[in-house]
Amino acid sequence: MAGETAIDDYENFNLESEQNQQQAKWIPDSRFKSHICGKGLMLLIFIVLSVFLILLITGVIKCSEANGAVEEFQSQVQMQISQTMNNVSDKSELTELELRIRNEVTQMGARVLEELSRTKANLISTMSRKLEMLPEPGDLSEACQNLQCPHNWMYFNESCYYFSTKRASWNMSSLYCSLRGTHLLVINSIIEQHFVTLETESRRFWIGLTDHNSENKWQWVDGTDYETTQKFWMPGEPNSVDEGCVHLWMNGMWNDAPCSMKDYFICEKEAHQ
Repeated sequence: MAGETAIDDYENFNLESEQNQQQAKWIPDSRFKSHICGKGLMLLIFIVLSVFLILLITGVIKCSEANGAVEEFQSQVQMQISQTMNNVSDKSELTELELRIRNEVTQMGARVLEELSRTKANLISTMSRKLEMLPEPGDLSEACQNLQCPHNWMYFNESCYYFSTKRASWNMSSLYCSLRGTHLLVINSIIEQHFVTLETESRRFWIGLTDHNSENKWQWVDGTDYETTQKFWMPGEPNSVDEGCVHLWMNGMWNDAPCSMKDYFICEKEAHQ
């Protein structure tokens, strides 16, 4: 029994020894394999961490660049918005200024037109009053008389003329003019001839031409040379020895007549300067 026990123990001993040896053999291999697996795992982790770190750094860089680009874009947008707002503000101010200037110009134009209209009305009113004070066209000669000629005398070409309204002989007519410091009419030009012709109409008027001193030697009363002046005799005149004074016939032409005959007469004198 004891021997069997011993054998059994021996066999158990051998079995255990073999198991222990096998375990002893297996353990170093396992440790080696475990060591290799641990290194591989660490390498894998390192690689993963490296990749993650690279990705992280790349991501950070990209994010930083993106943030910079976003900030720059925002800055540019803000600048453009500011410029646009400034332009809009400037345009708005210019538009407002233009409208204000137009309104002021319109108001100024209205005031100017109103002032011009008022001035025009005042001027027209003043001119109307002045025109009312002026004489009629037919009385313009009378206005000249009032300035340069005596009352009831007519002004023409720097001379004053009196056309009588009553008849008298040539001598009495000449006396009438002399008492007023003047003389009977002396015609010196065709213009003066036309003037007195128009004024005498269809009546006869004595003029200051006579041959009292010598037959057919005509003389003007103021000493004007008869020979050098223009003459406006009617055809065939002078024609009578007894007709020593001259009057204007009804057509204004000259005619010799008896000095005693009563006719209207014209006095002439220089106008006051």
